[in-house]
Amino acid sequence: MRLAQSRGTLGRMPLSIIQVDGSDKAALDALCQVTTQVRLSDVPRWRETTPRMLELQVVVPWPGLDLAYYLVERDGEPVGRVALEFPIEENLDMIFADLWVVPSARRQGIGRELFEWLRGIAESRGRKRVLGSTLWELPGIPAPNLAGAAFVESHGFTPALANVTRRLELSTVDEAVLAEMLSQAKEKSAGYRVVRWVGPAPEEYEKDIAYLDSRLMMDAPMGDLDLEPHKADVARLREFAESTARRERIAYHSAAVHEESNRLVAWTTITKEASLAWNAFQQITIVDPDHRGHRLGALVKVENLRFFRESEPTVTAIDTFNAHSNSYMIQINEQMGFRPLYAWQEWKLELQ
Repeated sequence: MRLAQSRGTLGRMPLSIIQVDGSDKAALDALCQVTTQVRLSDVPRWRETTPRMLELQVVVPWPGLDLAYYLVERDGEPVGRVALEFPIEENLDMIFADLWVVPSARRQGIGRELFEWLRGIAESRGRKRVLGSTLWELPGIPAPNLAGAAFVESHGFTPALANVTRRLELSTVDEAVLAEMLSQAKEKSAGYRVVRWVGPAPEEYEKDIAYLDSRLMMDAPMGDLDLEPHKADVARLREFAESTARRERIAYHSAAVHEESNRLVAWTTITKEASLAWNAFQQITIVDPDHRGHRLGALVKVENLRFFRESEPTVTAIDTFNAHSNSYMIQINEQMGFRPLYAWQEWKLELQ
């Protein structure tokens, strides 16, 4: 449906912002076209977003988030996209925003006009803070470009947290290194056993996983993002598993169980999109603070990598995100063979 037409004219060609809800195939195709153009220009080594992946992103929400995607047109031609996330259970003063403009239409005022439109959306929803991310540059990780960073800085955003995407090329995995990591982890983790599963969590472990999930934003480096931790519980855990399945993602899990208490105290996940054969994503890895110091993070990550590779032979690369300051997890990832791909900066803006 056509949501809005900007008041600016950008010359003589008005800018239209059209909400994409999945019912219009032509709009979805145009959104995919914009997404591909921006990826190939700005992050060519990043995995592609297949048409099916994008369709599911548009129509399947995550628990606790109201998602909205918009196609931006000028004179009937796709020139950009906007993706907005509105938290609806916590962080109710916040909006997460991605504004993309295709390379051929940049430096023509479109981004500025979209930002003004975004401010109006935020105000209409009672949101006082805007978060977003751009490419960034860190030592040894050059940025393909810093135009996005310059744009948000010019609009008053301030840096909040640096992240790095790393990739594990499975053809380069050193099996001897993995075996040594696993041997050392097992020596330190006497009294724990590893459990594995695919898809939703076994009922006996749901409460423990919900607890670990609730700790993620308390334990992981968050910089200056000032985010309220999400309220994880068994119901929300099940909702997330349902959304994961509806998005046609298959999730492989490995966890460590403390044998004396029979509590699950460490957990990691790798997910794969059904429509993308070659790539997967290393997701959450977290260890209960009361059980750290036993190499449980390394234990479950290496075990899960082996579990995943046995089940998904078409995958040739696995990507992951870490805060640049998360030295412990980065050390494990790099020992496994993950190497930097891109650096990112999370930005925040307090609206007046």
